Amino acid sequence: MPSDRPDPSDFLAMAQRMLRELFGDAHGDDEPWAEATRSARESRTREPSAEQQRENLTFALATRAVEALEDLALNVAAIRQRLERTSTRTDGPPADGDDATGQ
Repeated sequence: MPSDRPDPSDFLAMAQRMLRELFGDAHGDDEPWAEATRSARESRTREPSAEQQRENLTFALATRAVEALEDLALNVAAIRQRLERTSTRTDGPPADGDDATGQ
């Protein structure tokens, strides 16, 4: 039974694309993961600026939000499948040989 509801995977792809656009140009031409892959010694010598901390927190929160939305989409898909299975069972042929007259 086809449905006119949007596919959860389309929604998640759009959310990830929006996050990439939002955070993609934040570092300009620098390697985006350079900050995360620095050695521990380098990271101890210099504290991130308030702007960098805010950006890191925003990115972490956005990432958690997308993960939560993915979990929600999976739960909705599971519920939808369960409902479709139960509606197929109740819409099927009558049990115990009953006919349309109820005899």
